[in-house]
Amino acid sequence: MSKPTLATVSLGGCEGCHVALLDAHEGLLDILGMADLVHSPFNGTETIPDRVDVVMVEGAVTTEEDLRRLRACRAAAGTLVAIGSCAVLGGIGGLRNLSPLSQVTHVAFGDTTKSPLLPRLLPNVHAVTDYVAVDISVAGCAPETELVVAALVAAITGQPHELPRRNLCDECHRTKNTLLMHSREFVSDAVYALMELDHIDEDSCLLEQGLMCMGPMTREGCGAKCTAMNVPCRGCSGPSRLDFESGGKAVDALAAILPAGALMYLEDLIGTGYRFTMPVSVFPAIVDTEESDNG
Repeated sequence: MSKPTLATVSLGGCEGCHVALLDAHEGLLDILGMADLVHSPFNGTETIPDRVDVVMVEGAVTTEEDLRRLRACRAAAGTLVAIGSCAVLGGIGGLRNLSPLSQVTHVAFGDTTKSPLLPRLLPNVHAVTDYVAVDISVAGCAPETELVVAALVAAITGQPHELPRRNLCDECHRTKNTLLMHSREFVSDAVYALMELDHIDEDSCLLEQGLMCMGPMTREGCGAKCTAMNVPCRGCSGPSRLDFESGGKAVDALAAILPAGALMYLEDLIGTGYRFTMPVSVFPAIVDTEESDNG
């Protein structure tokens, strides 16, 4: 009996999600024991087979070529698995949506004519779900290797797949003295940038120390490795439920625990609330009147 087939495809992004897959090391042998890898960025083939049991796609839809390849993936795949914040949320590359396409191309190419061999940029960056249905989604920049492997194994074996549903604070090792308690008091009256503090208590909640940490509004599953290294969470895994609007959830949480946090949110609306989720937000892009006028 033949094994299921597996393909992995990279769209617009850094291919860090494929690196996360490679980080499985010997665990890749377990996956290859379950499925035949018929297409990937590593084997040099350009054409996606007409029929594949499981297709893993990473990266956002940024060009017409990305869109063509994504639709080929969906047509071929029995199960389509979206891996990484670019594919699921639009990712940090989605910040391109803050600028008109004409400005983006001018910054990239200056007055030089863009080669016709390069794929044509779409006006905006999109998550893959803007164009096709996805069966399994795993956000993160990049997702933990264990989450990538678990999603692929579930897809290959036909087993149900569920992501963690709690917030990052639930897996963060830091002590929360007031953050999780009902109170009329804010957890901190001030907000600091990381470099503004001479000393960071390595055991106490970063929010309670006045550092902007996105843990209360971010899905767990990464092991809270950033906060373990004294680096506040930036929210790369997105909200714990994808139907939450990321920025709305951020301001809701910050207004309840950090009075100055809401002010910082207003000063850095995108960086605080939409760093990884701009293309799937309520307002996913600016309106490029110049491009619209030019048809």
